[in-house]
Amino acid sequence: MNHYRLPKLSVPYLRFVGLTCLGLLALLLAGCAPSSQAARPLVYVALGASDSVGVGAAHPVQDGWVPQLQRRLPPGTRLVNLGVSGFKLSEALTQELPVALDTQPDLVTVWLAVNDFNARVNLDQYERDLDRLLTALAAQHPQRILMGNMPALERVPVYNGTGIAPNRIEGEVARWNEVIARQAQKHGVVLVDLHSQWTELEAHPDYISADGFHPSAAGYQAIADLFYQALQQSGGLAEPRP
Repeated sequence: MNHYRLPKLSVPYLRFVGLTCLGLLALLLAGCAPSSQAARPLVYVALGASDSVGVGAAHPVQDGWVPQLQRRLPPGTRLVNLGVSGFKLSEALTQELPVALDTQPDLVTVWLAVNDFNARVNLDQYERDLDRLLTALAAQHPQRILMGNMPALERVPVYNGTGIAPNRIEGEVARWNEVIARQAQKHGVVLVDLHSQWTELEAHPDYISADGFHPSAAGYQAIADLFYQALQQSGGLAEPRP
């Protein structure tokens, strides 16, 4: 009987065949495996104080303007609400901003002015801090930064008992809003003009909660509407990115 002798294969040849098979197997597995480039959810970060927390609403986590705005955003948008009651801009700059930057946000909202106004923070210092905050946020290149200005505080009930004339409050609010508008323009931020657009306060006392200062759930809905309108008018948000 004739015996067939297998050819002797060199080690380099065997290595070549082995690597080729592994390469083909990797291609096959890559075709079957789920894509690692799946789009991540949009991230919305809110910087603020008690209004971002939703103080004044019966159910703040649900009825504050920040969660109400989130519900208007694309499905799956992740909310990072950094609002802390009582915070002024300087505190948000050191404690909220670093967390906001770490999240790589797609949308940022900023509403930090009334507590500084009430605490009589020096307006020049406020503007310097606001410049620092917006510079850092803009460097992250979120799709949109929205910033609210000062509402018409002379119409808010709690200010009626301060003994300060309404026209004086109105004049001071105007000075603060000039600073906020100037910084918004400098950094390409979308200004949400709460002062001139939220004009229904006198016709809707239900917009203010029982404490005479914070918005109610209805008031927060009106604020969320204004932020959302400003977002849409600025072009909205693009699809989630990988």
